[in-house]
Amino acid sequence: MGNFGVDTLIVDDEPLARNRLKKLCSRLENITRVRMASSGHEAIQIISQHVPDMLLLDVDMPDISGIEVAEHCRLQGKKPEIIFTTAHSRYAVRAFRVQAADFLLKPVKQALLTEAVERVKVRLNQLKGDEEQPEESYLWVREGDGSVQICCSDIGYITAERDYMRLCLHEKSHLVHGSMQSLVDALPNGMFVRIHRSTVVRRDFIQEVRRAGRRKYVVLRDGTDLTIGASYANSASVQPGGLGLLETVSE
Repeated sequence: MGNFGVDTLIVDDEPLARNRLKKLCSRLENITRVRMASSGHEAIQIISQHVPDMLLLDVDMPDISGIEVAEHCRLQGKKPEIIFTTAHSRYAVRAFRVQAADFLLKPVKQALLTEAVERVKVRLNQLKGDEEQPEESYLWVREGDGSVQICCSDIGYITAERDYMRLCLHEKSHLVHGSMQSLVDALPNGMFVRIHRSTVVRRDFIQEVRRAGRRKYVVLRDGTDLTIGASYANSASVQPGGLGLLETVSE
């Protein structure tokens, strides 16, 4: 096991709970830095600036729940290891659906926290060992009361629908709340191209490019045709198969 320390963010709206966790963490040599947030929104702000290795994350908070914080991290491509802390065991199933490393009931016991942090350390070591190997990229999207993991290479195209983005897969689609740009930022570099201000397409899903009068459009492998916006069509030559196509999504 490596010797790196675990950068930790404690998220809990109760001061006593935050301070208790901080005290427990101070007894663990693996944890080298501890920060605290008193709400879900504050946690998201901190994570957007600096992604910690681990979250000690309360589930039941007055602004947004710990489950929603975890889902936000996944959708934005942030990958801290998560240990949920809560007084209610009913959240356990939802917690593990977002791939939490562990789920601890309050009041958190030192021995159980020690075991959970050791488990996190192993997972972090595995990730560091796999850094040089290419891996599939995923997005987390809400479904019912939980969330599901979507493989980016399974997404054929994405279209904007007001405040939502529709991820179109084979015979299924998912709605994600947010802007097109925030979703583009979470996609793997080079896999997708933006053909319109409200449309993004997976490069290898494009079969051909056609023109009908003034309209220029792509035909996808499933037969769907999507209009190419004028500003995107003029930015570069369009080749069948998505090679050298328009504006490569790499922001």
